[in-house]
Amino acid sequence: MSAPDPLTLWDTTAEDLLGVLRELGPAEFEAPTALPGWTVREVLAHLAHLESEAAGMDQPAGGRVVVEPKRNQAMPTSITEAGVAARIGRTPAQLLEEFETACARRREVLADLDTSDPKALSPGFAGDLGWELRVWLSNRPIDLWVHEQDIRRATGRVMTTDSVGAVHVAGVMARAFPAALRGQPEGTSVVTRITGAQGRVLTARVGGDGRAAPFDEGEGGDVTLSMDDATWLLLAGGRIDPQEADVAVEGNAEVARQVLGRLNVTP
Repeated sequence: MSAPDPLTLWDTTAEDLLGVLRELGPAEFEAPTALPGWTVREVLAHLAHLESEAAGMDQPAGGRVVVEPKRNQAMPTSITEAGVAARIGRTPAQLLEEFETACARRREVLADLDTSDPKALSPGFAGDLGWELRVWLSNRPIDLWVHEQDIRRATGRVMTTDSVGAVHVAGVMARAFPAALRGQPEGTSVVTRITGAQGRVLTARVGGDGRAAPFDEGEGGDVTLSMDDATWLLLAGGRIDPQEADVAVEGNAEVARQVLGRLNVTP
């Protein structure tokens, strides 16, 4: 099955998230998430902020911070914090309405977006940050899917790893896997076996230049890690402590510890 186009992927992940948000009861919006200091309400405020920016909507007082544009920089913390703080007095119902409205307007605003040049600067807010289209269109579905799982876990719901959003996030995290071996000696090799809907085998070996790259899993590795896809994606998203993750380890325990601690590729 071919991957959906970037705008369809974005819209589908947003709709999946909205489906969960619409189920929540009043008390569930106050549930703490894995993000320090953020309840489900703050996560929703964050989502409403970034989707409304993508839609070109006006921001509440104090909700927009101007930063120096840098090509494909990580989202500055000052921006995310300002977006949430500016919405501190809004009820969950108001935040949900803003998010729903922003998703609909974003769909309309970007309907004719030319995505033929992935290195072109993004329109509006993302372009002001210095983000290329390829980064923006990849990052938004990641943000939406990851926060859907934050909300699911905070409210006692099961994570989903079989959605199109999960497929996209798993693909991005798989490509980033070799970076978890940074700082390891030349020749260090790791095989990670993942089960579940996003099951796969990830391999990486450190070369003479200090960089790690995939290799044939049949050659074996110094370390073999085994886990399910939910655990892998939570580790890659920095949502669980590696020491508490349900991971089976074979081989060099210290290398395993270091690699698991470096799986997080989110800013």
